[in-house]
Amino acid sequence: MRKRIWRLVSLCVLALVTSSIAWLVSRPTLISIGPYRIEARIRGKGRPTVVFESGLEGGFAPYAALQDRIAEETQTLTYERAGLGRSGSGAQPPTAEQAARELRVLLGVAGIQPPVILVCYSAGCLYTRVFAHDFPAETAGIVFVDPMTEDYSDRMRKLTLGEWRDAEVKMSAGARRELAALPETLDEARKAWPLPQVPSVVITALKPLGQWPFQSRADMDEWLRGSEDLVGRLPQVSHIVLPQATHQSILQGEGVTKPILDMVERVKAVD
Repeated sequence: MRKRIWRLVSLCVLALVTSSIAWLVSRPTLISIGPYRIEARIRGKGRPTVVFESGLEGGFAPYAALQDRIAEETQTLTYERAGLGRSGSGAQPPTAEQAARELRVLLGVAGIQPPVILVCYSAGCLYTRVFAHDFPAETAGIVFVDPMTEDYSDRMRKLTLGEWRDAEVKMSAGARRELAALPETLDEARKAWPLPQVPSVVITALKPLGQWPFQSRADMDEWLRGSEDLVGRLPQVSHIVLPQATHQSILQGEGVTKPILDMVERVKAVD
């Protein structure tokens, strides 16, 4: 009886230690890139590394389950751009060009060997396009998840400026800094052509949210048009349209997971 109890206790202790180690390994950490530190979460092993770029609000939560799934197959990195989350804020305006330079330094300091697969979401795709343009040799493939385009951003400011300002008030200080720098980021993204000759996928959600900035079917038609324009300028591209996905739900499920895993296998095959 005592042996059974001790065996049970030992198993419980082992499970607790194992889960604690897993938590310590997977939780975000701060990595110094010079005058400030960047909050990052690295999971998995192998090449190529999949680097996730968040939208304007940043945050690890939207990518958490997706990162863990991809990390079963290869190394992954999520991070908070300068000024977001626990990441320090640099002196320069947080434009796409600045973010691209910071990401390149982060990859080097973290020991991540390029080229990497870039996965971006929403406005984060503006930053990813600039990185890919500036550092083509370090880009192995790109997955654009419901990408924000310059035209749709201009449309939001023109037609729904009041809603835009209401959303800005609720943002963190770091996100407001990025929003203030958005006009410059948009200009940088407009100039960031051509992109490298690497495989790319664009995944577009079509279901309206029923609220700003994806209120109606007309909004989604304009959103789709922006994705189609992006597709028309990309080399080696495929376009996946998800009629039942919204901008909020698209990061969940196989609609995004499978194309990323397919990209990993495609890049591995030519590595």
